[in-house]
Amino acid sequence: MSRAEDLRAARESRAGAAERVNRRGPGDAVTRMVDAAVHRATRHPVQNLRPGWRRCSTVDTGPAPLGPDFRAAMRTANARIDALDLAELRTPAGTVRYLDVGDGPPVLLVHGIFGGPDAAMRQLRSLVPGGFRLIVPSRFGYLGSSLPARATPARQADVFADLLDGLGIEKAAVVAVSAGATSALQFALRHRDRVSSLALLSPNGPGWQHERRRMPYRIARALWGSDRLMWTVRRHFRDRLARLVAVPGGQPLRAVDHARLDAELDGVFPLSRRVNGALFDAFVSNPDINACDLADISTPTLIVHARDDALAPCWGGIALSERIPGARLLVVEHGGHLMLGEHPEVAAAVEALLRSTQD
Repeated sequence: MSRAEDLRAARESRAGAAERVNRRGPGDAVTRMVDAAVHRATRHPVQNLRPGWRRCSTVDTGPAPLGPDFRAAMRTANARIDALDLAELRTPAGTVRYLDVGDGPPVLLVHGIFGGPDAAMRQLRSLVPGGFRLIVPSRFGYLGSSLPARATPARQADVFADLLDGLGIEKAAVVAVSAGATSALQFALRHRDRVSSLALLSPNGPGWQHERRRMPYRIARALWGSDRLMWTVRRHFRDRLARLVAVPGGQPLRAVDHARLDAELDGVFPLSRRVNGALFDAFVSNPDINACDLADISTPTLIVHARDDALAPCWGGIALSERIPGARLLVVEHGGHLMLGEHPEVAAAVEALLRSTQD
């Protein structure tokens, strides 16, 4: 990250929230409401948060570890997916599987790479306060959702609209994480009247990183499609994976952070039921962000990124904030891609955005 970009991120971090609360300008009511919530959450300790607010550190770290035995672990992992009892809807692009949880104004939760509705619930549910209905689709190629020929993030966005149609929902807020950001942004572009607000956590952002040479497709398919091989990597190279998705550079982790990290590493299994979606994300969806007309997005947008994210660089989130008109950027100093640690301002900002844009 250049010095100019780093300074830009610092100005837009929580350290500047207090000043921005009182800054007025045309059309900035949503931004000021979000900034006020961030200021309250960071000025007052976590214990002073209102009942009903949830902290990132209190995220349910998920079920118990899968254990060291491969066959038993895969039986448990498959049983967890089956226990989700995902609903299905037929669309012009094929079948979409999804969860529909709760009542209230709808929020579409969009998962990232190697994910699914289970991952979206683990990573995003704690950011949405009670009183909202969660619609959690499995994107193209994940956990039984179709991967149509010539799939694109734009077609995935159309399936989001088809899903809302099938559920009788006119408009929803969208909260997306990581690789899910590209299709969420396409949804805001192609169906802008269906999206009330857009919150992007550790998002896939534009930049040169998508132009560098990637792992050959055949090798990626062979590697990611083998549960046994990836389980061996997970068991014997856990610390290397941790540096990639959690906090690089030796940042100390608490016991709750290690538990959450292990839940995420276990949560990608069985990879064989997610590999088609992961390949789509890596080779099609993620690079497509560079072709996205971000300047044409009119939805109130919040972007949250950790400065030390080693998987989706923070400067990609900064680029999103600079190209999306009126976008609000919140940078947390530590936590990596999973934003481990105490970050009450993140939940505060997401809740403020959701509440500010409800009809």
